[in-house]
Amino acid sequence: MLFISKKDINKISQNLIQDAVKDAYELVLSNSYNMPDRIHVQDEKNTLLLMPCFSNAFFATKLVSVFPDAVKSNQPAVNGVLVLADNRTGQPLAIMDGAAITAERTGAVGGLGVDLLTSIDLKTAGILGAGVQGLSQARYLLFNREIAQLWIGDLSLACADKMAQTLKHEFPNVTYVTTDNSEELVENSQLIIAATTSNKPLFRDDPALVKGKTFISIGSFKPGMKEFPDSVISTADHVYVDTLFAAKESGDICIPLENKVVELGKIKPFVDLLEKPISLENKTIFFKSVGMALFDLTVASAVYKLALKETMGQKLDF
Repeated sequence: MLFISKKDINKISQNLIQDAVKDAYELVLSNSYNMPDRIHVQDEKNTLLLMPCFSNAFFATKLVSVFPDAVKSNQPAVNGVLVLADNRTGQPLAIMDGAAITAERTGAVGGLGVDLLTSIDLKTAGILGAGVQGLSQARYLLFNREIAQLWIGDLSLACADKMAQTLKHEFPNVTYVTTDNSEELVENSQLIIAATTSNKPLFRDDPALVKGKTFISIGSFKPGMKEFPDSVISTADHVYVDTLFAAKESGDICIPLENKVVELGKIKPFVDLLEKPISLENKTIFFKSVGMALFDLTVASAVYKLALKETMGQKLDF
């Protein structure tokens, strides 16, 4: 059995990870998978997520902890472990850093959204949230689009500045602007990606502020969480979710549904875009991702195959 660390995972090309996310959507189209609903276990403010999924060749189970106050101890809010196994024998094949897999595959989910939902000529974008996932979203955004200016917004300007400095080393041709004013970020960005755990909208509810822009919500994974105001979903010409489970799981979808701001029929599965691309000109677009275990499975499978080929990871006796 292999142990594949964060260091190993971070060396893998973004192209391989994003292709693996696309493979997950292809499995959705062919219905060649078995994915139970994820299990949430709540302990006060902390959350444990259990995410199993099966394909013909492999199955994966990820345990993820989301501890919002971990940052006060200078630790990441998200940790986890992923186990990949053979789906013919049940034999465990690899243990991987679940937080690293989560960061990469979720970044790639946003990246694929950028690829299919924004113009190739995109010049300005903004990231709301300067944590681990905000950084991953930025990296995959910049992998998919050669933008001129990236806004980084966070309640902590120090965190936003740190993220800007990290990205500047990797993408030196981009101009970075940091702010603690989310409305300023939205006003100056054609694309807005939110990667926070906010329980209330990050900017004012104003259709004029959001019209003609693309919004991607990554952070809200519980019914009480909501990153965007209702005007985003009500103004949007197109609304997509990575899995229809988002209509129950994320406050960015279920709250507008409950309040009759939007009808369920307006919300479409993102996988539709693989078969029927849409016109992007002068459109307001909203993509909500809550993630799904199928992403973890296809990415972990791709990582494992690469590890065998490139002799990556550490062999363990099981």
